[in-house]
Amino acid sequence: MGVADLALAGGLALACLLLIGALLRLRSADRRHRAVLDSLPQTTVAAFNHEFRVVFAAGATVDFAGRTPAEIEGKFLLGHIPQAQREPLMLHYRAALRGEQRSFEYHSTQSGRDYWVRIVPLADHKGSITGGLSVALDISDRRQMQRDPGSRAAEVEAVTDATRALARSVDPAAARTAVCEGACEVAGAPVAALFEPQPGRPGLLPQACVGADLEGLELPLSGESGATLAFTRAEEIFVTLGSGEADADREFLTRAGARAVLWHPVVRDRAAIGVLAIAWREEVAGVSLRLSAMIDLLGAEAAVAIGRADLLGQLEHLARTDSLTGLPNRRHWEQQLPRELSRASRNEQKVCVAMLDLDHFKDYNDRRGHQAGDRLLAAGAIAWRGALRPYDILARYGGEEFSVILPGCDLADALTLVERLRSFTPEGESCSAGIAQWDGEEQSDALVGRADAALYRAKRAGRDQSILANDGIPT
Repeated sequence: MGVADLALAGGLALACLLLIGALLRLRSADRRHRAVLDSLPQTTVAAFNHEFRVVFAAGATVDFAGRTPAEIEGKFLLGHIPQAQREPLMLHYRAALRGEQRSFEYHSTQSGRDYWVRIVPLADHKGSITGGLSVALDISDRRQMQRDPGSRAAEVEAVTDATRALARSVDPAAARTAVCEGACEVAGAPVAALFEPQPGRPGLLPQACVGADLEGLELPLSGESGATLAFTRAEEIFVTLGSGEADADREFLTRAGARAVLWHPVVRDRAAIGVLAIAWREEVAGVSLRLSAMIDLLGAEAAVAIGRADLLGQLEHLARTDSLTGLPNRRHWEQQLPRELSRASRNEQKVCVAMLDLDHFKDYNDRRGHQAGDRLLAAGAIAWRGALRPYDILARYGGEEFSVILPGCDLADALTLVERLRSFTPEGESCSAGIAQWDGEEQSDALVGRADAALYRAKRAGRDQSILANDGIPT
């Protein structure tokens, strides 16, 4: 088998495995999804358990022994392999399940056909191997493997590319854009958009879009529009311009410059979490069963990818946010400070850093309790954030100590801002501050060290004051 043939075989095998994986996640084998797998060219796909019983089979060709997928489903693999070839073939299967050789070529003496086989192990939540997914690609007539841009193989390849992009997307925005790009590729459509509900809003808002400008468009969650029905019923709706469409559908089609749209629900845990809109600018009579199933499988992958990206985004937010005050934590602040210094250097601007510490905080805790101390920290964060400019960066540095980055400020400007900030300290309490201006060369930790030293001079000088690192004179 040539390198090009092997590459194509590998691509088709991967596509088959991705489609089966999506199908198993959907936990349904209805006629639309099976129709996709049955239309795969020169291919038999199967899932089997650890006892080598076939629990699912589909494809457009026959198996090694000349049987159809319907005839092998529910049967043991050993039962339909010729006796003379049973042992060597099963050695391949067992090696694949051990994570060893997963791809091999096989000539069936019973059917007289040549196959390229790919096997991927399946494991349970404990990591124990429970079976495998198998793709057998008939390579007897290699000329049939040449890809045609309009062929079913090309459609499968489009789904493969889309699912690969989704698998790589760990950023929520990138994952949503990958969904739209994949939908355009699979459907051959110029426009795709992902609409989702947002807290405090009455409708569906576009969270990603390819091929059109939909900024500001909000689709209602009530009424009889295609988007509304797709979301509330979790079923796809096809709408064409001039066919009695609802106002929301007409507005979308007008904004997209399109004549037809497929509203396809993105479903997670049996409930719609969004609606994928796929629009065509030419006359389209309807959506084929095969395309509908392709989009369904892409939607299943999209739901998984979006959920994963959102979770990673939440974890990243938690990793850089102080849970008590909601401010950036020290880790995030220390990542942000070098960026601000680099920006100041590029723009030839000044920048100052201030360190603040609540005065007598331990005594406050001892008198009123730690819960009251937590409330004071949270209230101080809110008050101080409101006293700063939108682009200043306030963080909880640790304990009762806070840090501030003040872009575009020299020492005099920074002192004015910090004194204003200190005046907002809640509950009649006070705080001390140390301020340092970047000299244009020092490292961020050296700059923070000078501001911190100025803070401790302010503490020793009687607290409730700000001291400039450069001259050490209290104000």
